[in-house]
Parts: sequence; C-alpha cells; structure tokens
Amino acid sequence: MSKQEAEKLAGTELEDPVAVRESCTYTGPVTGPTAQVEVFVGDGAKKIYDVDRDLGHEFTPIAGAGDEAYAEDGAVFVSKGGVWVSIRLVRTDDPATYRKPLADLARTVAGRL
Repeated sequence: MSKQEAEKLAGTELEDPVAVRESCTYTGPVTGPTAQVEVFVGDGAKKIYDVDRDLGHEFTPIAGAGDEAYAEDGAVFVSKGGVWVSIRLVRTDDPATYRKPLADLARTVAGRL
C-alpha cells in the first residue's frame, strides 16, 4: 500500500512508513489528528484475524477481494493464493465512516497479490 493510499484511507496526512519485518506502519503527525494505518503481510496478518475471531469480533465478508476477505470495525483481512494481508486503521471518530474505504482498499491490495 502506498503512502497516498494510506493517507486517503485515514483522511489525513501521515508520516513516512516504518517497516518492521512483515509489517508497515504509517502514523499521523504529532500535531494531530490521531491516525495510524498498519499493514501486516503473511502469518502475522492471519494470526490477528484468528485472534479477533476467537475473541468474538463480528466480521462481514468482503465481496470481490481475493479468495477470502473479511471486515470488522477498523480492519480488513484478505487472503489470496495463501497470502494473508491485514490493514488496520486507528482513528478516533465513527468506524462506520471507514468501512467502505477499507473494503475498497482490501480489493485493491488483493488485486496486487
């Protein structure tokens, strides 16, 4: 996911990404607003999905995104060809605002796998 895509999702400017192993995090500027976009690829993404599911989080299937794709408030999980990707968004306003943008980005990312 590009910085531009992360900023569009978050609805604000973000700092340059910080990559750590199979993850990439974009954070909002210290002057605000509160925003963060996290991208995990591989086993870590699948693990986050499994833990959230085991905790009883509610998921909605996302049509047209990879082999499997699910959304919950503030996050999407996509699998294509056995590769899992998780995109998590942290914002302080209503999560419903970001459901469609997250689902759209899940479809975009799935198309790149």
